[in-house]
Amino acid sequence: MKFIKNIFVNYQLKRSLKRKKDYDVKVPANPKCIGILAQNADEFKETKEFVRDLWGYQVRMVGWFYDEQNPENESISPKHFSLSGLPGDYCNGFLDEKLDFILVPSSSLNPYLLYLLLNNKSRFKMGFLSDENKIYLDFMIKKEGDDLNENLIKLFAYFEKLKQAC
Repeated sequence: MKFIKNIFVNYQLKRSLKRKKDYDVKVPANPKCIGILAQNADEFKETKEFVRDLWGYQVRMVGWFYDEQNPENESISPKHFSLSGLPGDYCNGFLDEKLDFILVPSSSLNPYLLYLLLNNKSRFKMGFLSDENKIYLDFMIKKEGDDLNENLIKLFAYFEKLKQAC
């Protein structure tokens, strides 16, 4: 069953990419709600802690990580998608959420998370440069080293500079 869902989610992702309309990238001046999509629980939790340390409870965070084994409130898996590759009700809340921006701390995401990233109405998506991410993200920097926290510090430093310039 998972194999069939993977095929159809990939199909839906490619279809969404073809229909993707250009949009005006809008750098949020004062973010109030951000989304986080991470490949695993560790990246997700570390990113949440970083954002919480940076902005405190002034910013609401919504997001998921991919995990088939331990279905937590913040995890997503193939069971949240239909057999035809479309997201179920569990995902529709994220897709309809008006986010100031989406943060992707992972260098690569699986098709389920990429589908959510592509189809969310957020007008600013940022993360780290990779061949896979470049067609999905609006603002990227090169990841240096394996320390996610240091890379997030660098990403948000550039983000602040970008906010000031716009």
